[in-house]
Amino acid sequence: MLEFNFWTILFSIINIIVLFLFLKKFLFGRINAILEERARVVQSEIDKAKEESERAEKIRSDYEMSMSSAKEDAKKIIADAQKTANAQSAAITHQAQEEANRIVESTRKELEIERERSVASAQNEIVSLAMEAAQKVLEREMDEKDNRAIVDAFLAEEE
Repeated sequence: MLEFNFWTILFSIINIIVLFLFLKKFLFGRINAILEERARVVQSEIDKAKEESERAEKIRSDYEMSMSSAKEDAKKIIADAQKTANAQSAAITHQAQEEANRIVESTRKELEIERERSVASAQNEIVSLAMEAAQKVLEREMDEKDNRAIVDAFLAEEE
């Protein structure tokens, strides 16, 4: 069976303590230094990642603001273009209306002049016919001056 010897147990405990101190002095110190260095590097990477994340968030917010501003500018440009187009349309319509009014007035004047010519021509025709009729009625020859004076007197009485 199993025997327990005090000296063997004591030497085993002393060997374990010496081995522990030896490992602590030479191995654990270096391992702890490596682990601390690794923790420092990991923390540095985490800090860099946070900074990059903050920088990316700032860039994203700037981008969203610039897009919002660009949309506002686009809306303003479209509104200005519509106002300009409406103003030009109104100006062209007004100009066309003025041109149409001018043409109508010009045509009215031409018609009035043509009517006056027609009336004058008709009066001359009437005068000629009246003179011929008067000559036949009177059966005498009148000179042109007398005829004209009679007709003008007659027309003056009619108006």
